[in-house]
Amino acid sequence: MITNLNLIACQSAEQWNEFVAHSMQGTRYALPEVIAALGCDVEYWFVVSKTRVVAGVPIIIHNKAGQNLPIHSYYIGLMYHQDIFNSKANRRTECELAISEFVMQALSLRYSEFKLSLHPSLQDVRGIDWFNYHEPEKGRAVIAPRYTACAELNSCAAIRAAARGSRRREEKYAISRERLSFSIEGEVGELIDLYSQTLEKQAITLASQIKQATADFAALILNNGMGNIGVVKNENNIAVAAGLLFYDYNQLVHLPVVGIGASQYAGTFLYFKIMDHASKLGYKQIDFNGANSPKRGYFKHSIGGQAQLYFEINWRQPTV
Repeated sequence: MITNLNLIACQSAEQWNEFVAHSMQGTRYALPEVIAALGCDVEYWFVVSKTRVVAGVPIIIHNKAGQNLPIHSYYIGLMYHQDIFNSKANRRTECELAISEFVMQALSLRYSEFKLSLHPSLQDVRGIDWFNYHEPEKGRAVIAPRYTACAELNSCAAIRAAARGSRRREEKYAISRERLSFSIEGEVGELIDLYSQTLEKQAITLASQIKQATADFAALILNNGMGNIGVVKNENNIAVAAGLLFYDYNQLVHLPVVGIGASQYAGTFLYFKIMDHASKLGYKQIDFNGANSPKRGYFKHSIGGQAQLYFEINWRQPTV
């Protein structure tokens, strides 16, 4: 059993980035510059056993574009050192239980509330659930199941074989009927305009803070070589769909922001072409980042995405 655990503040961005890059749960969503671009302030913590870092966890302390976790983000939560997570099954289980329960205890002494988004590789949440198990009046964690949709990036033919036949037909119609074309040279302004239009179709007005954070996030990704904007244009060279590709560790690419304008087939065309592009770059999987509403879930699964469970953790200090 792992012992002598302590929670220590990480004061070095370089040390944090190195840890994140080598953790199986590590994601570029958890990098300081990405979190800052999304309008959030964060505190970083390491879990140390004796003198060895065994886990890390970022805690959002302020979000000017929303509440709790940054908008458009996923898997900003508990991350284990690669040696812990890659150990034998029984050892890994012991460590996960001990570390996760310790983290809940230690964070509850420092924050009145906090929220975590766990990486899909973390399916054993008993340590979190066992926190205050025998003293529920002190506050137990709310563990919420969430789903995303992920697709394997193989050949162009294999990508389409995983999709519904109707989607494959729509891709052909995008070319033959709407004369659509795709490039990876989309601009931030095009993405934001189409994202705003997508929300307007749902009777949602994009708040200025969210619009700015989304634009800052996209600009950071482009300027730092961490992604591209795929764009679909009609025969008049007008952008009718756009999606932000965010290249992550472990040969994974995310699609956190998508906007669809006035076109019947542009959405399907965009998704297929983005998958083709990421596959050619050598990425092995795409995470469509969320499948938790009926229409969104149906579309992402119909394009080839497979359901992937992950958990969100919310803890709040009980009021007296």
